[in-house]
Amino acid sequence: MDLYGSVDPTTGALTGQVHDFNPGIRPSGLFWIQPVSEDALDVDLEDGEAMLSVDDLSERDYHTLPNSLAVPPGPFDPASVSFEMHFTAFGPTMTVTRSDQGFRGRFRFSKVDIEWSAKVGSFRFESDTTMNVDSVMGSERNGVFF
Repeated sequence: MDLYGSVDPTTGALTGQVHDFNPGIRPSGLFWIQPVSEDALDVDLEDGEAMLSVDDLSERDYHTLPNSLAVPPGPFDPASVSFEMHFTAFGPTMTVTRSDQGFRGRFRFSKVDIEWSAKVGSFRFESDTTMNVDSVMGSERNGVFF
């Protein structure tokens, strides 16, 4: 999760990043991925609905993207984030197969309603409205499972 201080009025670009919440880069090189408990996710692909709900997930606030991607990473403050995401699928199912890449999946476009908050030190930010974004939900097989 990132927080910016302002929006450029001519381009609409976000400027003045002040917070960059993420778990850091793992020794394997994997980044921006954080495990959560299995009970945090509830998925019903048949009905086209899913919910991901996490409370007080431990993160780091690197403050800026370049600081979080530096090798070694720059300084950070301990932080936590909470969020609830409701996925609602719509439209037809799309099947994607890339045999040359060992990938097959069935997906539907979905609307995602997101509410979230973040805490670092005495600072707390909470979304005041639900944000809607377009996404996809579905299942896939890849690698040895293809």
